[in-house]
Amino acid sequence: MKKTIKIEQLKPGMMFSSSVYIDDKNLFLRAFESLKNSDIEKLLKWGIDRVYTDGDIVIQPSEDVDLKKEKESKNLQEIEDLKLHKEYSKLKSFREEFHKRCYEIGMKLKANFKNLIEKSQFNNAELLMESLYLANQILEYRFFLLLLFGVRFSDDIIIHHSIHSACYGGYLGKLIGLNKIRIQELIFSMMIMDIGMYFIPLELRKKNHPLNEEEKRTFYLHTLYGYRILTKNAYVKQNLALVALQHHENFDGTGYPKRIKEQEIFLMARIASVVDRYTAMLEDRYHRKARIPYEAIKILLSEEAIHFDPRILKFFVGGMSAYPIGSYVELSNGYKALVIEGNQQAPLRPLVKFVFDDKKNFIKDLQTLDLSKQPNITITKVLDPIQEKVQIQNII
Repeated sequence: MKKTIKIEQLKPGMMFSSSVYIDDKNLFLRAFESLKNSDIEKLLKWGIDRVYTDGDIVIQPSEDVDLKKEKESKNLQEIEDLKLHKEYSKLKSFREEFHKRCYEIGMKLKANFKNLIEKSQFNNAELLMESLYLANQILEYRFFLLLLFGVRFSDDIIIHHSIHSACYGGYLGKLIGLNKIRIQELIFSMMIMDIGMYFIPLELRKKNHPLNEEEKRTFYLHTLYGYRILTKNAYVKQNLALVALQHHENFDGTGYPKRIKEQEIFLMARIASVVDRYTAMLEDRYHRKARIPYEAIKILLSEEAIHFDPRILKFFVGGMSAYPIGSYVELSNGYKALVIEGNQQAPLRPLVKFVFDDKKNFIKDLQTLDLSKQPNITITKVLDPIQEKVQIQNII
């Protein structure tokens, strides 16, 4: 007579003296074959709650083994938590120093732009050194992008955006797997890519409504102006100056100035294109207010996705998550949290830092939750920090 075994009685490592069946016709497990966790998961997936066998259990996983595995798993999690806390504390300690250095970089970039435009003088070496500094920080700090919240690189919109987007570009270069030298070159090329904007009339740059066709044609010339002055007067390597020329070219061939497409566009320019657009949306402009990161990433993935190299966009969204780093969110358990790290394998399940509990109490200590390991907790809402009266830099 066949014995019935309920699914809750099954454990990985079990072995039976006779074959185990789902029903009279369908074999589930051969005699003396070890039961795997994936076998149990299949039963759950198929909605099967019991199996049948003529045999007996010949190997029963010991509770000691289970306890040992549980203890090992707990120890590994504790080690990971300690590493995370160490990385986060290191970032917070470094933040003020980093902000001061960034402001200095902004002043150096502005002075170099001014010298190049007025005197044809440009200090490549100085800016390359600053680019190396930023590359080192991107590679050193696990939560680097959090350093960019609450920092102003310059009062000059062009300078601020140049460094802001260059930092995100370096971070994306890290996600893609570029080495340090390539990340340095990417940061440098993005820092200088918008110098051509200074050749566009100020009244046009400050317009607070959409440009007409003639104004657009004038505005588009900044890429040509930038490329020309960087190659002829600043003696920047041509491949690095190409970022200034091509960062508004679209992958589908609809960009400017030459309407080239796909692999015709230099790799660094394809990287720059993604982060230039993303960071621009995070910044205030004369014609609009800054968007929150979630809105910016949603635009990249919907109406503008066709403009970007899909492989680069995938890396960016994976590293940022669908709820980008710096997003303020509400969880299904009632807690409010800050997204501090993306998840390449599961973009909808980032790492978050708790900010308020479900009773609206502020959580001072660092408490994090990896949503990829907690399937029962989800992000239910993305919050606007301004409406919530929260400053992101104060809850990092």
